[in-house]
Amino acid sequence: MSKHPKVSIIIPSFQRPESLEECLISIRSQTFTDYEILVRGEEGPLAKIRNSGAREAKGDILIFIDDDVICSPGWLKSIIQIFDSRLDIGGVSGPSIITKLYRRKRDLFRFRFFKFLYDKFFCSGREHLPGHFDISGAWTTGASEESCKYDGRVHFLEACNMAFRSDLFYALGGFDESYLGVGDWSEPDLSFRIRRAGYKLWFCRNASLEHRPSNSGAFKKRLSDSRNRMANYELFSNRWINPNWKHTLYKLFIRGYYEFKSIR
Repeated sequence: MSKHPKVSIIIPSFQRPESLEECLISIRSQTFTDYEILVRGEEGPLAKIRNSGAREAKGDILIFIDDDVICSPGWLKSIIQIFDSRLDIGGVSGPSIITKLYRRKRDLFRFRFFKFLYDKFFCSGREHLPGHFDISGAWTTGASEESCKYDGRVHFLEACNMAFRSDLFYALGGFDESYLGVGDWSEPDLSFRIRRAGYKLWFCRNASLEHRPSNSGAFKKRLSDSRNRMANYELFSNRWINPNWKHTLYKLFIRGYYEFKSIR
């Protein structure tokens, strides 16, 4: 491994040794090999853990993934090709596919009527488009679909599949540590700051990985962290979402969802 790798891959991990090992195997099988891996296993706010990993990183490109993903062999090469081709791109993401088997572990996909309302009302029927926000303040879920073939600009990077130019990441202060707990909404917040700085965010269909949501590790923290998760959304939406009646309804919707999760 190079002392000055082009890429630093940062993986927060918490009590998921089997998932982590599968993730690491998929990284070692990449066609692009000039990288280092930094696994952050400590507890604490996710935004802080990610920033801690970034401070130790040596790469020109910082990539953040979860410990329950499997990266396709050309995933890393595809990310690097996008950065090398255009200097105006500050961040790259790609499909974070959740197959039918693992969709059963995600409420947003498991409850069909719930998903139908979310897509048609809060996402204005653009649910198959990855990486976009609606005026309601809801995000589209197209990146998780096996049929995702999108290439182009997006509003935000997928939380388990996001890459940044390191100099830009550091200049913007990384993830805002005001986002507490499991760090919900710190990822799109950084994405929006990158766009405000004049850079583009790019979605590359070949930079794909499979997300296999696990019910172990940090999952239990997500269930009990409803207060922080809602406070995080309030922080994000107050910064970036223009007030409107649809957004008011979405906030009621997401507040109810977080409360529902906390009592399950």
